[in-house]
Amino acid sequence: MVIWKRKIYRIVMGSIVPTVYLLTRSPVFPLIISSFFLTLLLALEYERYKNPKIWNWILSHFGGIFKTEPGTLTGETNFMIATFLSILYFPKDVAIANLYFLVFGDAGSAIIGKKFGKLKIFPGKTAEGMIGGIIFNLAVAFILLHLTGIPIEILVSGLLVGSILEVLPLKVDDNLTVGIIPGILMSLLLIWKR
Repeated sequence: MVIWKRKIYRIVMGSIVPTVYLLTRSPVFPLIISSFFLTLLLALEYERYKNPKIWNWILSHFGGIFKTEPGTLTGETNFMIATFLSILYFPKDVAIANLYFLVFGDAGSAIIGKKFGKLKIFPGKTAEGMIGGIIFNLAVAFILLHLTGIPIEILVSGLLVGSILEVLPLKVDDNLTVGIIPGILMSLLLIWKR
């Protein structure tokens, strides 16, 4: 049940910024929204280290939403850093696609991997979860194909790289790697294609 809470929360909250960007086509509001949430999350990070009692209270009341490991930023903070940087540096259609892939690939891989995962790739990662993330993101890519100017082969390249990064046991939080590297790739492929 905890995984469902966290993933539904992530889908709803994680879709706000790219949806606003998609609707407004201007980076101003998405940057304001992401900087607000990033500031809030950084304040929570500060409190987490400065006053663990407050953090424990937050975890007891919002259990399942925040996933933390000692000595690291929360996944939500890393997610919002990637969101802010995507809006700031990537072309608008790439930023939109990149953020939706981050949200839905993570949710798809976690939900499918938890329910059906048998074939372990790395600790906590399964082939079924990876395939689930790819399927979720393929559905997103086909929708984005009609809403953005990004060709399908570039969208698929971005989502596949994101799916690979999602399962790799890297030292860097996957919210940062999946939230930034596919966007760089899609941006470069768009430049190369034009």
